Amino acid sequence: MINVRSSSLLVKAAFTARTPGTQRLTGGLVTPRRLGVLGVSAVRQFSASVCLLGLLVCTVAQTNARSQKNRRSTSGKTQTVAHVRTGALKVATGHPDSVIFINNVRHGTTNDKGELDLPHVMAGSFPVRVRTVGFADWSGSVVVIAGAGRSLKVTQQQPSDEATTHFQKGEALRDKGKNKDAVDEYRQALALRPFSDARIGLARSLITLQDFQEGEKQIQAAIKAGGATAVEAQTVLANLRRHQGLGDESIVEYRKALRLARGNSFEAHIGLAIALDEQGNVDEAVKEYRIGIIQDMETEPILYYQLAEILEKATRNKEAIEAYRNYLRLDPEGEYASAVESIIERLKEEIPK
Repeated sequence: MINVRSSSLLVKAAFTARTPGTQRLTGGLVTPRRLGVLGVSAVRQFSASVCLLGLLVCTVAQTNARSQKNRRSTSGKTQTVAHVRTGALKVATGHPDSVIFINNVRHGTTNDKGELDLPHVMAGSFPVRVRTVGFADWSGSVVVIAGAGRSLKVTQQQPSDEATTHFQKGEALRDKGKNKDAVDEYRQALALRPFSDARIGLARSLITLQDFQEGEKQIQAAIKAGGATAVEAQTVLANLRRHQGLGDESIVEYRKALRLARGNSFEAHIGLAIALDEQGNVDEAVKEYRIGIIQDMETEPILYYQLAEILEKATRNKEAIEAYRNYLRLDPEGEYASAVESIIERLKEEIPK
């Protein structure tokens, strides 16, 4: 079962604190952790994008071509679920609380033994990034084969400077919702060495704390610096505009981020979806949710729940049922599973015979 990275359904409040290594989703949202663009070379990011787009095409084709898979829910009722090709991956760092990013998507943290078991990772070849407080980030790659399992052992070196350690501590604190403490660490990092990752992390915490003026100052500095963090910085600016209640402006900024990312930024897609939904543009919101969910490698079950709510509100019951079932597929024993099963039964009854 894939763990939900957020403790509530209030995903709309969360798109600021996310942090996958550097690509981090959402901060409160699904707790997202901020998803931005990791320090992976442009070539590797483009290759990962192509791989994931190919996976999306393959998944859609298989879903449409095959009769969907039946499984028993906890209530004993047969459910139809989409077929997604996955494999198992075990990551070992030897350190607790290491954060694992696959294709710039946060997949979880290691346990006290320094291990993370991921039973359902989308099949394909992806870049991997590992962040552990007190160690330099590790970057590599992994090939996940559908229906098979493999292990990845990571060895990290000591960080090269104190600024990096303060930045990592800030990320870890923000990940736990301790934004005031995170702000202190980010500021110490920036005092030692101004760099965009720290500015973006600081901006995310400041937005969560509703210090929009200082948050904008930091994010504009990151945007001006450009480089590998440009997409994430642009996306966080869009988050800020949405949190300021400037829906139309946030949509413009999210679209800028997606142009910079060549369409490959799940945080920007999901943020845009939320903003479009708030503006009453259901069709476009649904489209962006679906793209974002695939690019997020289905690591956030709650996103399917949000999508289902939008579809249900639009009385698109068959599509809503499919989205709710995908939520159950990813988190069958989750806190909301029982309620979702009841919603599905109600929606089925409301469909005209």
